[in-house]
Amino acid sequence: MRVAVTGGTGFTGGHTLKKLIDAGHEPVALVRSAEKLERVAELHQIPQISHVIGDVSDIHAISSLLEGCDAAMHIAAVTGTQIRKIPSLKATNIEGTRIVLEEAAKRQMDPIVYVSSQSTLHPPPEDHYVANGPLSDDPIGVYAQSKVEGERYARDLQARGYPVVIVWPSGIVGPNDVGISVAASGIARLLSVPILPLPKTGGILMHDVRDLAEVLARCIESGRGPRHYGVFGHFYNWDETRTLLHDMTGKKIRTLQFPDNLFHGLGHIGDLFDLLHLPFPLDYSTAQFMTGLRPGDDLHTRDEFNIDWRPLEESFFDTLQWLVEQGHLKSRKVPSLR
Repeated sequence: MRVAVTGGTGFTGGHTLKKLIDAGHEPVALVRSAEKLERVAELHQIPQISHVIGDVSDIHAISSLLEGCDAAMHIAAVTGTQIRKIPSLKATNIEGTRIVLEEAAKRQMDPIVYVSSQSTLHPPPEDHYVANGPLSDDPIGVYAQSKVEGERYARDLQARGYPVVIVWPSGIVGPNDVGISVAASGIARLLSVPILPLPKTGGILMHDVRDLAEVLARCIESGRGPRHYGVFGHFYNWDETRTLLHDMTGKKIRTLQFPDNLFHGLGHIGDLFDLLHLPFPLDYSTAQFMTGLRPGDDLHTRDEFNIDWRPLEESFFDTLQWLVEQGHLKSRKVPSLR
């Protein structure tokens, strides 16, 4: 199928372009930079693909992208929880999502794949995330707020019978990116501080970008109507996370656990640093998620696509190796790679 793809030069998008091509599809990418698309093609060893220059909030660019395509995949999103990102979050995650989904529906494309976020389902009512769970009434932070608003468009189209497929990823890790993802940047930043601050409750919920890309590529199947897939991956509490980091880096990770309210206070300090454009390993929204994350139930996704998630140890090791190779993390921080 000829598949219109937004966000193809991003972390998830680059891996997904490769999976789509491997599956025999013909992706057409909306990009802001043809040069960046060339770097994605070189990184993932794929041929140069057709593309349209433009932005998801530009209806004319979206019309050009969708012309002649059979299916659509909307991956593009502005990530991050900083308050100063509010304008771009609204333009891309809300207005851009509305334009892409509505224009694809008008053209009766099948399927229309929308990549949402586990943050729209937080907090889960039954202490674990499930695909198509209730949207959060009080989403944490500006990013989650924007994704909730974007997802409302997707759910509305599903309710009207359009073949919209919603996918909910959790934290995404893995190697190979022409930039640096939020998760990879956070890992590099946290491993660079002398003492890693951690809360008492919560943990991490993550999966490998290569597994997510595989799921997205397999979603390109027409005639199946609206569908839902969770890609939640692995949940580790903070003790398990500390062990994971020790095993993957080969060094003792010095940590200091704070009561949750004090940990949230560190996040507030991080927000102040961000307003001053100063580095800090934490912000308030991230602190709230870190103390409140729960496991997810994605057995339906794994069963339908006959896929097992990569062990998080493999994903973290590959991520650390890539961070060192690209100069984002000092090799002395990862003795296991020497």
